[in-house]
Amino acid sequence: MTEFVAELRPVPPYNFPLMLDMLGRITSPTLDRVRDGAYWRLLRVKGSLSPGLALIRVTDTGTIDAPRLKLALMAAQGDVDGADMIDQVSHILGVDEDRGGFYTFARTQPELWAIVGPLGGIRWPCAATVFEALAVTIIEQQIAWTTALRAQRWLLEWAANALIHEDETYFAFPTPDQVAAATVEALTPLKITFKRMRLLIEVARMAAEGALDLEALRLGTPQNAYAVLTAIKGIGHWTATWTITRSMGAGHAYVGDNDVALQAAVNRYFYGSEGRIPAAQVSATFARYGVHAGLAAHYTILRWVLDKY
Repeated sequence: MTEFVAELRPVPPYNFPLMLDMLGRITSPTLDRVRDGAYWRLLRVKGSLSPGLALIRVTDTGTIDAPRLKLALMAAQGDVDGADMIDQVSHILGVDEDRGGFYTFARTQPELWAIVGPLGGIRWPCAATVFEALAVTIIEQQIAWTTALRAQRWLLEWAANALIHEDETYFAFPTPDQVAAATVEALTPLKITFKRMRLLIEVARMAAEGALDLEALRLGTPQNAYAVLTAIKGIGHWTATWTITRSMGAGHAYVGDNDVALQAAVNRYFYGSEGRIPAAQVSATFARYGVHAGLAAHYTILRWVLDKY
């Protein structure tokens, strides 16, 4: 394999070490991996004839205010296109997102800045595809985080899009075709409801057959993506908002006011109490931030994760 190395220059501020710290606290060996102070991910990348698998490693070579990332191809299966690999990693790691305006605004809001300040420059990895974002979110509906991670791990092992490097096995997410060909019985080890298994298979089938162009949603507005997603039977506000955030980036985030973790986080950081508050109160809390409401909610969730784990 020919060595491939590229430098990425994220829009500052960009806090790569904090991202690795948080990932290392809350993820099991699923898609996003932290190993030896680096970010690792197995991607399905365009090739000259057909997509191949590319194991990438990203390390930090800059600072928060002058960020630099080193992208290295560590192993490959099939022919992989370097430009597509760079594009995918740039998307996943949010290197082109400019949050300067949000940080400037947040500094004028004491309650918000108390939440955001310790997280300055952090990015949370996006999903590689909209299908991945939607499938993961369907799995996570109404179950504990650790249970969801075990289900995701099982799905990756079941699909077996894998590459072994230095005795570590890395997985790429299943394709819509793979999930569409599954039966509910085959997916029973996910340990989610049969209703959600059927929904997962159905959206995969629509995507595989071309009836639902999920990947085109990233090219449009979050409002259009929300309308398309919620028009699918079984997908409501929570699933749509998290799918958009995961696939399009936190800059397009909605306020997922029916998210139980966000309800508890808002109660703690804005009202000084424990326990969940009503969805309407969550919406009202972030409405005061106008166009920055989605990012304000996103950072509130991240702060909750940082403090909880």
